[in-house]
Amino acid sequence: MRKTTRKKIAPIVVTMLVLLYMVPLVVMVLGLMGLLDHGEGVAVMFPLLCWLVVGGAVIVGILKALRQRLREIDGGEEDDASQY
Repeated sequence: MRKTTRKKIAPIVVTMLVLLYMVPLVVMVLGLMGLLDHGEGVAVMFPLLCWLVVGGAVIVGILKALRQRLREIDGGEEDDASQY
């Protein structure tokens, strides 16, 4: 049990670092969108929406990858690549 717990530390730490980078960026974009008047139009909102979608996709993707990696570690598949 202790061996698998130690193997889970690295994926969790990396996930937290990525989230610490991406979540504030997404929150800032949401804040900028809220501060803009409706008169600026699509020219200003489109890049912000693109950044919001990309940032959200990164956050969702990194959380899914963490979940998958933790399942692999729990299932004993963490060293399967060393067989090849």
